[in-house]
Amino acid sequence: MSLSLGRFHEISISTTDLEASLRFYTLLGFRQAEVLDVWPHPYGVVVADELIIGLHQYRFPSPSFTTVHPALNDALESYREAGAVIAFAKTGPDCFNEFGFRDPAGNMVTLLERATHRHAAHTHGSEDTGETLGRFVAFSLPSAAPEISTGFWQALGATPRSLAAEWKAIGLSAAGLPLAIHDESECQDPCLVFQRRGLESRTRLESTEGTTLMIVA
Repeated sequence: MSLSLGRFHEISISTTDLEASLRFYTLLGFRQAEVLDVWPHPYGVVVADELIIGLHQYRFPSPSFTTVHPALNDALESYREAGAVIAFAKTGPDCFNEFGFRDPAGNMVTLLERATHRHAAHTHGSEDTGETLGRFVAFSLPSAAPEISTGFWQALGATPRSLAAEWKAIGLSAAGLPLAIHDESECQDPCLVFQRRGLESRTRLESTEGTTLMIVA
């Protein structure tokens, strides 16, 4: 059975203070995007090159690799039939449809029925955060068994991709976003990995809401 993630939408992150989180990312060179009237909770979006971060002032398992799927209900049934353990499912004519599941290492994946933001097209390879963080490399997920996690993501359509950076991980492209799987001994948390020349490799920053940003050579 073929499973599909749909197209990448955002890395969804829970925050207790949306304004503080927005300030943190914009100071690093991210630009804000227009949000649509979908969520009842405070919500903001920041963008840098291929990376889109959705900041939700709402408690949920975070961060989540979030996509939009054009046939959400069909996708939900396909995942169930394939044996995926669905963490949550909100479907029906009177609600915004979404569902989520976890990868073998416990990282959250969420599929939405439609977009919750929009922003101007970016130029591939542009470095919005070049003066601070550098080039976005990948959203890197920890795993105690990277080969197993990689096989899982490849079953969802992810394809091999070179990271071209000093980050010990398996590089993939998933739903249009650079993804990496690293051994949890490298870092126990999901990381937003950036490459900046001339800076000490493995410089670690922590955002206002606790997200790990790793800068490598």
